[in-house]
Amino acid sequence: MQNKTKHKLSAAQICGWIIWWLVTIVIIGVIIILFTRSADGAGASTTFQYKLIDIFFSLLYVTQQIIAFFAIKLLHKNGSYLWPIVLIVLAFLGSFLYIVPGIWGLIVNHPQKR
Repeated sequence: MQNKTKHKLSAAQICGWIIWWLVTIVIIGVIIILFTRSADGAGASTTFQYKLIDIFFSLLYVTQQIIAFFAIKLLHKNGSYLWPIVLIVLAFLGSFLYIVPGIWGLIVNHPQKR
């Protein structure tokens, strides 16, 4: 039988995971809508161009979610400011809700620096 120790999440991480799931659900919904919509009477080349733009932005937001996943998971690793700042940058790049766990992580990690 294995003896596993569970890692206790901080309140900032719990908030981050809630936001991460909300943003993920919204992104999945938007991607489904983008790729299931029918052509709106425009030509085939215009539809193809729109699909390329949809693919680009979908990949961009999926990449952002992957980065946010690791930023939330490692939010308090070694009391570093790196991952909270990554979340704040992600907030300015699109998913503005990441500002909450980012700033919260900075506040929590600050006393650990002393």
